[in-house]
Amino acid sequence: MLALPLVVGLILRPADAGSGWHLAPLAGCWIIGYLAFTAATVWLKAPASRRAQHLRPVLVYGSVSGGFGIVTLALVDRGILWWLLAFLPLIGAALWLALLRRDRTLASGALTVAAASLVTLVVCFDTPAALLAAWGTPAANHALAMAALIFGYEFGTVFSVKTMIRERGDAGWLAASIGWHAFCTLGAAALAWSGAVGWIWVVFFAATVVRAWLLPALGRTRTIRPLVIGLVEIGFTTAFVLAALLG
Repeated sequence: MLALPLVVGLILRPADAGSGWHLAPLAGCWIIGYLAFTAATVWLKAPASRRAQHLRPVLVYGSVSGGFGIVTLALVDRGILWWLLAFLPLIGAALWLALLRRDRTLASGALTVAAASLVTLVVCFDTPAALLAAWGTPAANHALAMAALIFGYEFGTVFSVKTMIRERGDAGWLAASIGWHAFCTLGAAALAWSGAVGWIWVVFFAATVVRAWLLPALGRTRTIRPLVIGLVEIGFTTAFVLAALLG
């Protein structure tokens, strides 16, 4: 979830978008910032009497992420800060759910995946103004479509992992997982029909439908370890990057 939006954004970034020197500290800000977010969820969920012992990771990761953010601002148009208008509501709502101890809900997963998907646009277009200036062009349409595909794939991963671990054997969750991946396949077909992306994405998401059905089916007769589930996801993430390179 952390690396994919960055990598895809780099693939899509226009050649005339600038030097891109800021992208290295931006990546550090995003990755360490996610660690700060994760530490913050642990801190918020902890009983008041034990929160002090969970505060140090929040401060350390937050400080390092903030440092990377300052370096990023020194290298790029300050207009990049306007992206916070999109990020802060998503992160704020996710932290609120953590405070309510609902950080493992689908809503929380959707919020964090949406924030991750936005990273692709931040890498591709340094500022919201740059995206708006390119609005309607093939480059902007392709980037927006790819951000949507990233959301579809990574949110689908939330479903598929739940059907293999926490919601294993639940027919309702399995149906929802297969349904979501089928919906994404239709969405990819619509985007390909419009010319925003290539038809390879229909093949990719059709494969995720098979994954959503096959792994739980195999799990009914044998134990599939989390390591195997993770390796399957790494394989699909790699395939996503290759598909992004092809269109």
